[in-house]
Amino acid sequence: SSSSSSSDGDDAAVTMADVNVAARRRGLVIETTTFGPAFRVIARRIPTRRGGGGGGEGDDAAATSSGREVAAEDDEDVIAIHDGFIAPPPFGILHLDSMRVYNSRVRGDTERATMRSVFGISILLGTTSALMARDAGCAKMELLAVDDGNEYAAKLVSYYSRLGFETVRVVGGNGLRDVPDLLVWGGVGTRMNGDLRRLLGKWGGVIRRQNAAAAAA
Repeated sequence: SSSSSSSDGDDAAVTMADVNVAARRRGLVIETTTFGPAFRVIARRIPTRRGGGGGGEGDDAAATSSGREVAAEDDEDVIAIHDGFIAPPPFGILHLDSMRVYNSRVRGDTERATMRSVFGISILLGTTSALMARDAGCAKMELLAVDDGNEYAAKLVSYYSRLGFETVRVVGGNGLRDVPDLLVWGGVGTRMNGDLRRLLGKWGGVIRRQNAAAAAA
């Protein structure tokens, strides 16, 4: 199924309404697509003129003027894509597969000022999937900060730590002990977990402060 995300939490927590306000302030719309337990969350540039920009809400492909569909990965109006799956109780896990932000698609000084920030688009996508997982009864988030053998691996771990994730173990170089993680994640890196409700509180606070500051400006 596919839709423009709109589920709300309780009054004390961040809601999809908050996320959508923050996204629109950046010139984006947040779209979700689900297939069984798997999900995809897309941040798409809001069209600024007739015929410009993205396709229908929630679609993984946008139609060009020639009628040819363009996959989200190739759509210049898709600024970020977040994939994963939700395993409801008894597992209760939000599994984060990937978070890709296409900085090269951000155009001009105005978009760079609104879209590119340390806790910008990634928090909007992560909060969207976390809200979906919370509604499904999940309590834990898990990810692998991939190590491709370059200096970016350490920066990735540092970034996720700042977002609120904690290191569980390093996957790679541990022989048979790595096999379960290699089967699940398909690569080496640093396994990290997060408490879903705590991170929702942290990220929601950031989103609401940003919204309040924008409204007061």
